[in-house]
Amino acid sequence: MKKKKILLLFGLLLFIVWPSSGQNPEALQDTGLVNKPVFISVLNLRPVTLSKQRILFSVQAEYPEYYKYLNPKSGKTERVSESTVLNEAYYFGHIVYGFTNRINLFAILPIASIHHYSPSATIVGKGFGDIALGGNYSLLESKNSENSLTSSITLGFPTGKYKNMDSNDYPLGLGAFKFKGDVTGLHRFNNLDMMYSVYYEYRTNNSEGLYVGDEAGASFIFQKQINTSYGNFGLEGGAYGTYLPYTDNYAANLIVSAWYNYLKDFDIRVGIPYSIIQNKSWLTKYEVLIQLDYYFDLKKNK
Repeated sequence: MKKKKILLLFGLLLFIVWPSSGQNPEALQDTGLVNKPVFISVLNLRPVTLSKQRILFSVQAEYPEYYKYLNPKSGKTERVSESTVLNEAYYFGHIVYGFTNRINLFAILPIASIHHYSPSATIVGKGFGDIALGGNYSLLESKNSENSLTSSITLGFPTGKYKNMDSNDYPLGLGAFKFKGDVTGLHRFNNLDMMYSVYYEYRTNNSEGLYVGDEAGASFIFQKQINTSYGNFGLEGGAYGTYLPYTDNYAANLIVSAWYNYLKDFDIRVGIPYSIIQNKSWLTKYEVLIQLDYYFDLKKNK
């Protein structure tokens, strides 16, 4: 069954990569928002900075489905039984501001809703996670954004609850400061857009003196624009992975997603990552990502 799902995902990815007739590489300029064409992934990769005084509001919802989990009582990784319920939902609010055409500033506000039930315990966590602030700089942007490269720095603050908890509380933050650097790029082919990104996140020990581990990751995504008289659609597919250095914790995922552009300023995106390689305490069958992006131009409203 798992092999069939992997083949289905590869089939969808092949459809995205396969050339289509009538696709114009200049079309994105006509359907772009203001000054620049917009490129964004359901993984929130942004290889092109926003134009000056342009604002992006983005809300992403993430719903993981687990088949193995770390039992806090036994300290072992176990299969999810029929008597165990693991409901988790994560929400990320992003606001990005075009300070200049090459420099963007952003803030990230995470919210979590967690409910774990088993015959031995009920664990609940609801509230804000670790807030992050950062900036994004355009290193390269060629004509019509055929090749673009950006770099960003993000500082995460230990605002999520992580201490003074009882046995039924789930931590909402790491309790550590986080320093993340990444490079994200774009290359446009005649019928296809390719995004790629690498990052490394350094984490301090938390206030309890515990080492929470750094994180590194990479993404490789293909996008296909489909412009019709009924609106502008898009498909994307690719792979991404994460790794915690100095540990044996790693994961690799395939992803397929689609989006619809409504009235040029509003995008609806839905993606399904499917795990193909995992070596960690919590193992997912798949996840569902839902993302809403809304753009607002300050210059038009002065």
